[in-house]
Amino acid sequence: MYQLQADHSNALSSILRSKIVEFNAEHFDAQRLPLGYKFTDEQGGLVAGISGCVFGNWLMISWLWCSDIARGKGLADKLLTALEQAAIELGATTSQLDTLDFQAKPFYEKRGYSVKYQLNNYPRSGTRFFMEKPL
Repeated sequence: MYQLQADHSNALSSILRSKIVEFNAEHFDAQRLPLGYKFTDEQGGLVAGISGCVFGNWLMISWLWCSDIARGKGLADKLLTALEQAAIELGATTSQLDTLDFQAKPFYEKRGYSVKYQLNNYPRSGTRFFMEKPL
């Protein structure tokens, strides 16, 4: 018989993710093509960066980060523009991301993104916004 066991490890989560990705690959007609851009300082240290992937017609933005010293200098806009342009060249027609209420929602709205869905009380008292933009 099968035995139920508690396993709260990151290792189990990682294994389950890889099994789901493997299963899903049998049903998708697209591969995930990773994309990323970064700004570095004179010493090669990371100042700002963005990463995501193109998955079929979609640009899936995972992370956009700017250090405190880089904020307000237009780097995030340049990163987002570069990622979107590369995604368009790879055939993406829509971009998707999520952001939290204390993060960058106004930044994305100024760049054409709109909220498609939101989770209220996330994780307890905040809001998580899922946003899209036609490319």
